[in-house]
Amino acid sequence: MNDLLTFLILGLSVGAVYALTAQGLVLIYRGSGVVNFAQGAYSMIGAYVFYRVAPDLGLGQPAAWLLALGVPALLGAATHLLLMKHLRRASSLVRLVATLGVFALLVGIGYQLWGRGQDLVVSPLPHEPHHLFGADAGIGEDRFWVIGIAAVLTVGLVALFRWTPFGRSTEAIAENPVAAAALGKSPDVVATANWVLGAVLASLAGILVAPILFLSVEALSLIVLRSLAAALVGRFYSFWKTLAAALVIGVVETLLARYITDEGPLAPFVSEDRLLFGAFTAQSVSHSAAFLMIVVVLFVAGRNLPARGELLDRLPVLGTGRISLPGLVVAVAITVAVILAVPSAWAASIQVSLAAAMICLSLVVVTGLTGQISLAQMGLAGTGAWIAGKLVQTQSWPFVPALAVAVVITTVVGVVVAVPALRTRGVNLALLTFGLTVVLSQLILQNPALTGGLEGIDIGKLSVFGLAIDGFDHPRRLAFVTLAVLVAVCVAVANVRRSGTGLRLIALRSNERAAAALGLNSAAIKVYAFGLGAALAALGGVFLAFRQQNLVLTEFSPFSSVQLVVYTVIGGIGYVIGAIGGGTFAPGGIGGQILHSFGLGTNALEIVSGTMLLLIILANPSGMAFEQVRAVSMVRERIGTRRRRPPAVAAAPVLGQGGEAPRAERSESARTLVVDGLSVHFGRVRAVDEVNLRVHPGEVLALIGPNGAGKTTVIDALTGFVKPERGARIRLGDHALEDWGAARRARAGLVRSFQSLELFEDLTVLENLLVTSESPGTRYVTDLVRPRTPRLTAAGEAAVQEFGLAEDLERLPDELPHGRRRLLAIARAVASDPAVLLLDEPAAGLGEEETAELARLIRRLADTLGIAVLVIEHDMSFVQTCADRIAVLNFGRLIADGAPEEILRDPAVVEAYLGTDAPAEPERA
Repeated sequence: MNDLLTFLILGLSVGAVYALTAQGLVLIYRGSGVVNFAQGAYSMIGAYVFYRVAPDLGLGQPAAWLLALGVPALLGAATHLLLMKHLRRASSLVRLVATLGVFALLVGIGYQLWGRGQDLVVSPLPHEPHHLFGADAGIGEDRFWVIGIAAVLTVGLVALFRWTPFGRSTEAIAENPVAAAALGKSPDVVATANWVLGAVLASLAGILVAPILFLSVEALSLIVLRSLAAALVGRFYSFWKTLAAALVIGVVETLLARYITDEGPLAPFVSEDRLLFGAFTAQSVSHSAAFLMIVVVLFVAGRNLPARGELLDRLPVLGTGRISLPGLVVAVAITVAVILAVPSAWAASIQVSLAAAMICLSLVVVTGLTGQISLAQMGLAGTGAWIAGKLVQTQSWPFVPALAVAVVITTVVGVVVAVPALRTRGVNLALLTFGLTVVLSQLILQNPALTGGLEGIDIGKLSVFGLAIDGFDHPRRLAFVTLAVLVAVCVAVANVRRSGTGLRLIALRSNERAAAALGLNSAAIKVYAFGLGAALAALGGVFLAFRQQNLVLTEFSPFSSVQLVVYTVIGGIGYVIGAIGGGTFAPGGIGGQILHSFGLGTNALEIVSGTMLLLIILANPSGMAFEQVRAVSMVRERIGTRRRRPPAVAAAPVLGQGGEAPRAERSESARTLVVDGLSVHFGRVRAVDEVNLRVHPGEVLALIGPNGAGKTTVIDALTGFVKPERGARIRLGDHALEDWGAARRARAGLVRSFQSLELFEDLTVLENLLVTSESPGTRYVTDLVRPRTPRLTAAGEAAVQEFGLAEDLERLPDELPHGRRRLLAIARAVASDPAVLLLDEPAAGLGEEETAELARLIRRLADTLGIAVLVIEHDMSFVQTCADRIAVLNFGRLIADGAPEEILRDPAVVEAYLGTDAPAEPERA
């Protein structure tokens, strides 16, 4: 019992240090909306300044504290003022990658200045041991000080934000920066102050934790991992919850490390060599605990679909996926010639870059094409290498079968990674995948019991079909094989980009809500992307690790996952060729060999890559590939050889200029929307209250009401974006839709548009219409080898004709005027061949003539195509032109339903709009 109390206190002290860094993360997030992955690097810099720089300068304790806290404070201010301030409107991916760049740069500087070793240091706090209640293990007095410091600082932070003008200003700017600026509150000043305070807390944590861990660049930098878990539990907002979570993490880690022994309560599961289940060390299990917490918290707190109003990120530019066969042949020939011409050491470096390019390519698929921010790819690469190595070592398998099985198993692991990713996105997904990377690293890749420790996994001499290709004796042969595989997978990914599968991936990347509203299965798309990405990562990982006869998997560390994102963004994360450019920066690759020829080492490569990333992020987040493609396009334009995409469909007659769209045969009973008892509440607010509706084929029902009446919430509930209360019945013909997700409802024929349009901005007008033109099925596999360009369905061709989009098919949505963007949003819904079309304020922002034309067009959709239309609109002339019936909603209740001439004379309707004797009830969503 005494030992348990001792280790509880030790765990609390470790958790208190995590809390300090985590509180800094919360400060920075509340002040600027940025999740700062560089927080651990600030801790490392502060610790080394205190324990190394200050003594070298002959400074006493007060001056050492001032310098050690001041340097990270300056770094925090510089990070905001020189970098993040200019990325305020950038996507979450770009801002996240920017902090990863700062992390990589500072860690590279740390390695350059202080090396990769670890040293013991003495705490600057009183540290005499105390034995509580006669316990064998003593507790240093500094541990109690650390717990007290964390508690006092948490109280101070709560008071700062609750009762001071600074705290109120931070809250105001976070809620509405424009309004706060109008009141004289400077967002930059407040954000800078929070970055400074956050960096100071990180530095303090580094100084206090170094005596507990070691003075080590890597160990101190990665303290941010546990701190992220704690801040996540606190939702990057609550200081108290963050403190509590950090303390729990510290206690769990310490107790696991203590009791995974052959004498503790877990003894039945511990082998003689002190391994849990015969495989996992106490350290690996304890260090994985925090990241399993990340996975659980994010999965439980996540949503299947983004909420209404959730910010849409504009991600880096995408390549087209088109392949120039002559260009490909020339590039391969040049690479082969270079491999033959250069010394063996350079050939080996080229092979490393080619293998790393495959792993970068996995990020192009997962993040570039699909928009899912993943920090798990290097962990998956290491998993593939470990599986293949074990099959070769223990089962004496040949290389090719071992490679194939490793790819298959790693693909399954990638699919497992995708499962929690189904409910998370953006920065939260990055945190989740980072947590999974740490778990893979701790339990497998850095576990001596499974990887052979320093000796590694002995795979012997590598050969393919009897031809020796081991990296030591035959580096050129291995480079040629790696090149062949890289070319094959690059072509496969380019094929996916040009195919219908690629359109679905990009649609999900552009707007997940809109994709679901059109019937795209976001879960299947994410699983496919993560599975394909895992397969590519495994291929690259095997070729990267198998260049040596003894596989040592330390290069597949969590830090290398961060570096991989850095390299890929530098190369161009939206381009296949960007992966090749990113591979050149991999440690041991071409970039490192070039720096080595100038007398610079690996540390210099990390500094160079981090600096390049920050410069590219500021200048052009789309990377070097974008600049290369733009330069080639400019040259082609000058010499008149630029290829233009041929139109996929012939110009169609526009509305009013002849041409009849085919009338679809509709079954009255099978296509009628029936809604009974629809109610929705948000907390204590009842937004929709017992609404009953009927919409028949060929009928236009206008749903009107004052602002806040609950109209959009009705559409959200009908289409599966908001969950109604129990008892609601939503039927489309014979199908009960209440328990179906949004995508399944859309595939059944219940399709919507959005008031905010939510177009796929990365796709052309034609591609927006083609997204739902075919069901994927086996195309997910066959598009890798034989991509098929989707063609417009009859409904799609009718949409082009009815909405007059033939001249705009090759334009991007942001190139269209507002009115035509609205037409595109409706046309995209019509192209999915809906039974019922739900339109949310389609005429918003249109002129009088455009509004009248749109009303006639919607009327024509119902009459000609037999579509049942439910439209929300405030313009009564629009409603009178197109509607067969009008339903009126007020305070969430349906107060009238009937013919337009009856409804517009109804006293209750007039009262709802004019407010005469209106009841004082709460506003509805």
